[in-house]
Amino acid sequence: MSTRGSPRTYEPRVIRVDTARSVDNACVSSSSTSPTRTRRPSATGVRAPSVQRPPVGHPPSLPPITPTTFPRPAYLDRSALRHLLQTEPPRLPGRTEPVTIRVGSPGHSAGRSRRRSPSSDSDEEDVSPPRELPPTTPSVLLSSSPILRLPTRWSDAYRNDMLSLSYDGRELIYHGVSSSADKDAAAARTIYPIPPACGIYYYEVEITSKGNKGNISIGFMGRDVKVSRLPGWEKNSWGYHGDDGSSFAAEGRGTPYGPEFGAGDVIGCGIDFCQNRAFYTKNGTLIGPVFENVGRDCDLYPAVGLCHSGESIRANFGHEPFKYAIEDHTRRQQNLAWDKIQSKPLEWPPISGMKYENGAEGSKDAPSGSSLTAEERVKVPINQLVLSYLAHHGYARSARAFEAQCKSRGGLSHVDSLTRIPPPISSASRSIHDHGMDMDDVTSGEAQEGDIELRTRIVGSVTTGDIDTALIETQTHFPSVLEREEGLMLFKLRCRKFVELVLEAAELKKKMKMEESEMTMETEYENSDVFKREWADGMDVDDGASPSLYAGSMVSNGHGASSAAIPIKAKRKQSFASSQHSWGAATALQYGSALEKAVQYGQILQSDYKDRPEIRAIFKRTSVIMAYDDPLEAGGDAAEVAGQGARVALATELNQAILRSQGHPTHPALEKLYRQTAACVIHLALLGVGTAAFADMPREFLDA
Repeated sequence: MSTRGSPRTYEPRVIRVDTARSVDNACVSSSSTSPTRTRRPSATGVRAPSVQRPPVGHPPSLPPITPTTFPRPAYLDRSALRHLLQTEPPRLPGRTEPVTIRVGSPGHSAGRSRRRSPSSDSDEEDVSPPRELPPTTPSVLLSSSPILRLPTRWSDAYRNDMLSLSYDGRELIYHGVSSSADKDAAAARTIYPIPPACGIYYYEVEITSKGNKGNISIGFMGRDVKVSRLPGWEKNSWGYHGDDGSSFAAEGRGTPYGPEFGAGDVIGCGIDFCQNRAFYTKNGTLIGPVFENVGRDCDLYPAVGLCHSGESIRANFGHEPFKYAIEDHTRRQQNLAWDKIQSKPLEWPPISGMKYENGAEGSKDAPSGSSLTAEERVKVPINQLVLSYLAHHGYARSARAFEAQCKSRGGLSHVDSLTRIPPPISSASRSIHDHGMDMDDVTSGEAQEGDIELRTRIVGSVTTGDIDTALIETQTHFPSVLEREEGLMLFKLRCRKFVELVLEAAELKKKMKMEESEMTMETEYENSDVFKREWADGMDVDDGASPSLYAGSMVSNGHGASSAAIPIKAKRKQSFASSQHSWGAATALQYGSALEKAVQYGQILQSDYKDRPEIRAIFKRTSVIMAYDDPLEAGGDAAEVAGQGARVALATELNQAILRSQGHPTHPALEKLYRQTAACVIHLALLGVGTAAFADMPREFLDA
C-alpha cells in the first residue's frame, strides 16, 4: 500500500498541569506614613474645614475613543507560559453611562466613610478603596487550563473619585482641588494583577499634562492599598515621582533615583519577577533597577497617582509599540536566568546497579579510590538515559552507534549495554516502572537486539499504512497484545485497515478524474481549428510518393478537396485515443473494485463488533471518511482520522502495548524525566517563581 506523507517520529510530550496559580492573600494596608517632602503647612498653620471647600462638579466630557482589542505583547513570547497569558477587550460602558466617569465631591463620595473637622482632619483618615469588588483571582479556569489575564486598562472600581476615566480605560485626569495637602492625592490601579508567569512585565505611561506641579507617581500597588494615596506612600506600594525624581517604597521620605519628568515624557515601568525588582525607563532609555522584594508578599497591580488639577496621563499596556526596546531587555534577562540554571552543578542520586572499576556499586559511600571523575559520573547516567530512549523507540542502529562512541570515550565503560531490552518484570513491580524513575530498567537487559528491530518493523508498518503486515507480525510474535482488553488493539488496527482501504479508493478516484480531465482536454484540442492548422502546416510528404496513398484521405465538402490528412497519423491518433480510453476504463474498474472492497470490509467490521457499544462509537467516528471523495483534503474530523497523525498515534499506542506485554515501562526514563521536569516548571511558574517562567524547555530542547 502506498505511503501517504512521510512518517513522523516520536517526540516526548509535555504534560500540562491543571493546577491554577495560587493567589496570594490580599495585601492589608497599614496605617499611613505621611510623606515628609510633600507635607507643607498652610500660611495660617491650620487647615480649612473641608465643608468650606468649594464643591467639585462633573468634569468636562472626554472625546469618545473606540476601544480596541490587541494581541499579547511580543516580549511576553519569552515566557514559558505564554500560551496562558491573555489580554482582554476593554470593558465597554453601558449605553446609559456617560463617556467620562462621574467625579464625586472631595467632601463626600460613594464608598467613603470619614468625618472631618478642623481639629480631626488628618492623613490617618480611613478611605476605603473600592465600592465594588472585582474578581479576587487573576486566573480564570476555562476547561482544564488556567487563563492568566493581563492588565489592559485602569479599574473603575479601584480608582479615586477625583480621577475621571476615559472611554477606553487608558486615560486618567485629575479633577480635584489643588492644595498643599497630601490628602488630595488620588490613585488608580488596573483591574487584573500582573501574573508572575510573565517573567518580566512592562507598561508605559505618557504624561499628557503635568498641571501646576507635576506631582505624578507611577508604579505598583497591592490589591487593597488606599486609592487616596500616591503609590509609594503606603505599605505594599512602590512609586517613582515626577516632581523630584525620587523613588518611594512604603515610606514618607523618598530616595533619589532618576530624573524628573513632566508633560510629553513617556515613563516605562517594569517588574522582573526573577529578582522581584522593578525598573523604570524614560523616553525609551533605561534608568535602572530599583526597589527590593517587589510583590513578594502580595499580588501586584500597575498603579498611578495624581495630586493637582490639570494632571493627566495615558497608559500603554501593549496597545501600541513601546518606546523602550523591552523585547531586547527580556531576551537578555532570559539568557541570564537560563545561564544561572545551566551553571548549577548537576548532582545525581546514587543509582543502584552502577559498577565502579573496583566492583563497588554506586552509593553514598562510593569508594574514594574509584577512577571515575566527577565529569564521568555525570556522563554515565546521561548516556544511560539517551540509550534507553533510543532502545525504547526502536532506533537500534543509532543506539549501537551511540553506545560504541560512548564506550570509546569511556562514557559507558562501567555500565551494562543499553541497546538491549530489559528483561520482563513482575506485575507487582510494574506500576513502579510505569510511574517511577528507577534506573534499573535501563541498566540491565539480556534480550536480543532482534526484539528492538522486530518491534520497530511492526511500528513502522503502521506509520506507512501497511496494516496487514503489522497485524500478521503482531499476531505471530506478540499475540497477547491483540487479546488484551477484549481485543481492543486488534479492533483499532482493523479500523485503521478500513481507513487505508478507503484512502486507496480515494487515490484511485482522484487518478480516474485526472485521466478523464486529460481525455476531455485532448478531445477538445483535436477538434479545434488550431489543431487542424498545426496538423496541415506540419505535414511532411515525401517526394515521389504515390498520390493514391492520399486520394482516399481527401475530404470533400461539395467544392472539391479542401484538406488532406496522412492516414498513418490518423491511425496513430485513433490508437492514442483508444489507449487513453482503455487506461481510463482500467482505472475506473480498479476504483470500483477498491471501493467495494472497502465497503465490504467496513460491513464485516461493523458486524463483528455490533454487540459492543464502545467499539461501535469508535467505528462511527472513523466511518465519517466515507462521506468525502478525498478525506485528507476535507479537513476537520475526516482529515484527523485519515491523516498521518492518526497513524503515528496508533503506532505509538501499539509500541507501548508491545512493551507492556513484555513487562517493560511504556515510557522511557528520559521522557519521564522531561515530562516531570516540565510539569514542575509550569507549576512553579504558576506559583509565582519568576525564573521558572524563563525555563522554556520546549524552546530550549525541542525547538532549538
